[in-house]
Formats: sequence, structure tokens, C-alpha cells
Amino acid sequence: MAAGCVLVAAIAGSAGYWRGHSAGEAKVQSAWDRERAQLAEEHAKAVAAAREKEQALQAEADQLREETNAKLKEASARAAALADSLRKRPERPAAGSAVSGTASACSGATGAQLARGDGEFLARYAADAARLEAALEQCVRQYEALRKR
Repeated sequence: MAAGCVLVAAIAGSAGYWRGHSAGEAKVQSAWDRERAQLAEEHAKAVAAAREKEQALQAEADQLREETNAKLKEASARAAALADSLRKRPERPAAGSAVSGTASACSGATGAQLARGDGEFLARYAADAARLEAALEQCVRQYEALRKR
């Protein structure tokens, strides 16, 4: 009879242990699943926010690029008009021609007296400077926009 009681107690203890272990395992699994779902939701929100921010930055960069392209078109048109107006100017005098030592005989001292080749060079140089200035301005503005965010 005592052996039967011990056996019943052992079976009851084992059943209780198994039932408690299974319940604990289910509880831990449920908590883990909730945590995973919460992390997945937070991750999805973070990804959506990052994409929104990226799209806003890209739209701003596109707008800056359009403004820069407009400035470049304007600078190119100005340079083309200036180069066209310079075609009517005379070429630089030959190197072997006599040069007077007086200031009144100095040729090319003002823009009105500038030779065609020199004027074309300066027009191209000014257009290059305008392109570089527009690109620098775009770069600085885009950097400042990124820094603010």
C-alpha cells in the first residue's frame, strides 16, 4: 500500500510538473511572440519614416538640381550671346608690329578695345566660373538641407 501511495504521488508529481512545464513554456512562447510582433511593428514604422525622409530629401535635391540647371542654361545663353557679339571684333595685331611706348597708343586697355580672341577667352572663362558657382551653390544648399535634418 505504501508503494502504491508513493507510485501515485510520483505519477501525480510528474503530471503536475509536466503540466506546469507545458504551461510555462506556452507562457514564455506567447511573451516571445508578442515581443517579436512589437519589434516587427517598430521596425516597419522606422523603415516607413526613413523612406519618407529619403523621399523628402530627394525631392529637395531634385528641386535644387532644377534651379541649378536653369542657372546653367542662363549662363550658357549669356556666354553664347557674348561670343556672338565678339565675332565682329578685330583680331589681335601681329606680334611683329611696331608698338609705341606712349599710353595713348596702348591697344586692348578697355573692354571696348579687346581683341576677338581675348574676348572669346574671357567669355568662356566667365561661363565656366558661372557653372562652377552654380554647382557650388547647389552643393552647399544640399549639404545645409541635410545638416538641418
